[in-house]
Amino acid sequence: MDDVVILYVVPDGQHTPKAMQFIEGQGLTTRVRFLVDPESRVIDALRIRRPDAEAVEMGVPHPATYVLDREGVIRFVDVREDFHFWLDPLLPLHALAEIP
Repeated sequence: MDDVVILYVVPDGQHTPKAMQFIEGQGLTTRVRFLVDPESRVIDALRIRRPDAEAVEMGVPHPATYVLDREGVIRFVDVREDFHFWLDPLLPLHALAEIP
């Protein structure tokens, strides 16, 4: 799985020095690519914006996981409306294993 790329979409309102300090402090910048999403355009294109967001959460999406193959074909999608319930990590791993 050396060729697996993890992309994390960050609403521009949540791209703050404090958030970046946390990300860097956890060593995530070496394992995850972060995309700052101006005006939440990608989030809106994927139709995962939280419609009931509080002011501090404007532009924040529902937690979502997508697995795409090298050609950009979506192999797995999971969108959570309630972030309290986590995705079983075996599900995207199985999707990755099925990609030729």
